[in-house]
Amino acid sequence: MCPAGTKGTVPASPRGGCQPLPVQTLAHLVGRLPAPLRKSLRRAIGGQGHVQHWTHTLWAWHRARGDKRIDRIAPGLAALIRDACGSVEGHSCLEFGSGHLLSEALVFWLAGAARVVAVDYHPLLRLHFARLAFASADRDALLGALAPAAPAATVTERIARLDQLGNWTPEALSELGIDYVAPVDFSQETEFAGTFDLIHSTSVLEHLPLANCKAIIANVQAALRPGGVALHAIHLEDHLDFRRNPFAFLAADTDWREKDADARGNRLRASDWLRIFRSLPAAQVEILWEVVREDAPLPRPLDSTFAGYAECDLRTGGIMLAVRSGAGTVPEPQPVN
Repeated sequence: MCPAGTKGTVPASPRGGCQPLPVQTLAHLVGRLPAPLRKSLRRAIGGQGHVQHWTHTLWAWHRARGDKRIDRIAPGLAALIRDACGSVEGHSCLEFGSGHLLSEALVFWLAGAARVVAVDYHPLLRLHFARLAFASADRDALLGALAPAAPAATVTERIARLDQLGNWTPEALSELGIDYVAPVDFSQETEFAGTFDLIHSTSVLEHLPLANCKAIIANVQAALRPGGVALHAIHLEDHLDFRRNPFAFLAADTDWREKDADARGNRLRASDWLRIFRSLPAAQVEILWEVVREDAPLPRPLDSTFAGYAECDLRTGGIMLAVRSGAGTVPEPQPVN
């Protein structure tokens, strides 16, 4: 969040020698930097992780015009809907860890969901840029992208409704069936038990604190209706520099600490996630895809925590899980131990 009084600009120098830059201009300049330099810059100015910080406005603008633009994420989500549940038409969906933009939630709604709830632990939504992610999308490309998951008539009608919305407000979106709720703490939250047909998350679970991870997962799964499915894409690499050194935080001499889970990831491996989900009552777990990084070196020696792990498990950089709730059974919400 921008500091008070800035109204979407970066503060001027305390000496008054430099004028504020518009957020869009600064975001464009930062977005052109190489990824490692962007991360170093973000680390230096304190904008890592998901706690409120003025830099989140920059990243929201950058991603709204980039990988989170609606027509760019729609193809992957439409294929996921088709393969995992066939359709979301008339269903209730939860986007767990929505972040700065509502892109995934909007795709589910455009595909015919009756209700979509997007939640965050920290209030991160930048609604202006959420609208930008939709407004800048190519309409024909969006319609084609959603064809595997929804009838063209449904998508066309819902695109028109968003186009006619004018000023996006939480109240206006809620009237359409799209709600943003934050902060929500699923280590305690149980009011959603048995509510949703579909739960989805992307690059969220790896940021969960280790101390509360099992309780949070149990409560998220408990939010499914009987027969519902949760789809979780989990990024297992060190977020500090996942392109060049994705397993740095597995090293014996790592500077990673548990408090770094929010910024760098919690270090849980694919086998750990499978064990956690398979321990839930009536949960049916399926691996939809996984990515193994053979191109990146594993640190030597490894932290003793990972002494018994298979090398393939350590090298798994990402995994997509489908976790179904057994028909006729809603998992019990779990308290924090």
